[in-house]
Formats: sequence, C-alpha cells, structure tokens
Amino acid sequence: MYVVNNSPRALLVALIPLAVVHAVLTAMALLGAQAAQPTDVPAPDQVLVFYVARLATDGALLFAGHWMLRQRAISSRFAYALMGGAMAAAGYAIAIRNSIQLSSPAGGTLLTMGLLPTIAGMIAGFLYGQFAGLAPAARFPKLSYEGLATSLAFDGPTRVRTSVAGIVIAATMPAVLTTILSITLAALMPGFTTYMSSGTNPVIAVALPAQLFLTFLVVTIVPSAILVLCLHHLARALRRHRAWEYAAMGGLMAATCAYLLSPMVPLLSGSPLTFAAVTYGAIMGALYRAFAGLEPVPLPEAVIATDPNALVAADDPARRQHRVILSN
Repeated sequence: MYVVNNSPRALLVALIPLAVVHAVLTAMALLGAQAAQPTDVPAPDQVLVFYVARLATDGALLFAGHWMLRQRAISSRFAYALMGGAMAAAGYAIAIRNSIQLSSPAGGTLLTMGLLPTIAGMIAGFLYGQFAGLAPAARFPKLSYEGLATSLAFDGPTRVRTSVAGIVIAATMPAVLTTILSITLAALMPGFTTYMSSGTNPVIAVALPAQLFLTFLVVTIVPSAILVLCLHHLARALRRHRAWEYAAMGGLMAATCAYLLSPMVPLLSGSPLTFAAVTYGAIMGALYRAFAGLEPVPLPEAVIATDPNALVAADDPARRQHRVILSN
C-alpha cells in the first residue's frame, strides 16, 4: 500500500491552473468594473491582496485534502482530482462567504461562476498526485517480507493509461498557445502598445488575454479532446508508448485533419496554419503521454474448451495468448 509524498514542488506545480483561473476571473471582474463605473476601478494593491488571498486559500485547502487522503492511504490520481475539485469549491464558498473577491456574482450565476475554479481544482489535484510521487504507507525493515514486497517493481508488459485528466490538460493547449500567439502578434502591431497604455485601456489590456483564452477554449476544447482520445487509442493499438512516438503521431493526425478540412477551410491549405496544426498536435500528443502514465497490460480471458479434439497444438502461438480450461 502506498501514499502520495509531501512535496512543495508538486504543490507549486498544482497551483498553476488555479493561478491562471484566478487571474482570468480577476481580469474579468476588472473589466466589468471598468465598464460599469470607470471611476470605481479597484486599486492595484486591493486587486493583488484579493488574488493572493484566493490563491493561498486554495493552496492551503489542497494540502489539507492531500493530508486527509494520505491518512487514509489513498493514492489514486482520480481520488486526488476529486479532492482538488472539492477543495476548490470549498475555497470558492469561503471567498463568497467572506467577500474575498472584487465583485459578487450576479443573480442566478452563483453556482455557474464556481464551475471554472472547481475544474481548475480537479486539474490541480491531479497534478499534485502526478508530480509528488509515491512512498510505502508504512516503513518496514529492508530484509523483512513486507519490505521486499514493497520494493519489487513491476517487470511485465505495460501500456499507456487512458486518462481523462490527461486528455483535458492536453486539449487545453491549443487555446493556451493560440492566446499567446495572438497577444504576441497584436503587441507587434504599430501603435497597439501605445493605445493600450492610454486612458482606461490598461484595464482592457489586462482582461484581453482572459477573454481570448476563454473564447479559444470554448471553440477548441471538444475537437482537441476527440483528437487526443483517437490518438491515444491508435497509439495503444500500435503498441506505442514513448513520448516522441505520441508526438509524431499527434502531428501526423493533425496534418491529416488539416488536409481533410482544407476544402471547407481554404486558409488551411498550404499556409502557416497547417504548420501550427501539426505543432499543436505534436505538443498535445507528447503532453498526454507525459501525464497519462503507464499501466500493466491486462491478462486475456481464459478460453473454456468442451471438446479436446478441437484444441490447437501445444506449440501453437495461441497457447501463449490465452489459458485453456477444459470443461465437462
């Protein structure tokens, strides 16, 4: 039996999705405040205090949830994902109860506004379970039976796991990369920086990446998740489990999809967008492999035979794939 380690490094990595979500929500709140009352925009110090308070609350709750799972010797990443979502939802409730936010949710949106932090919390819990590592739940003498049993490593055939959290993480990369590219290209345009730094436009400049990210996320999350899932099952059918193989197959599948869609989307044909699609596919494939992990190949089911005369020869390759049980 194993437990997840206490790891400050894993906790910092797990806080990244929560930090991004809180930055998005803070930017959206600033944009709403600027649109409703331009003279009533919160001071930067107040914004920073609220942001740090929300992030620190979520971090403390995440570590508390990890401690509770560790006491119960629960180490599955699925359990850690559920724990992260529950703790993020609790952090959202604490923020609402104690007014640790820039603006209160509008009527009828109290639960809807909590979905994004909850999803980010689930990803954070999964990341903590992924990066913290495992350790035996109890310490045994090295020469004892328990110590030898816990030190043994699995040496059988393995395959890449089917991971919902890995699919979600990989499927968000097109939105992240497209947002970064869009903001970079916009910043290179003449006069864009000067325009965004004048008057009340800095508030819009802060909220613009969040607006673009949410827009791209809604558009790309479903097709990207389908692409990653198909890529994973294809790679597993071909018995591929290395990261570079997933990356190569992801780029190839993305190029194929771009080619098939080129009659309907002329911009994809022979343009930099095709190269971007291939790059996105390769990154998604490698990222999924990095987060999915490995699992033992399940044993095939036994074959129950009723007629001994119908059995194959003893040296037939099928004998190595299935156990044969004679039944009367």
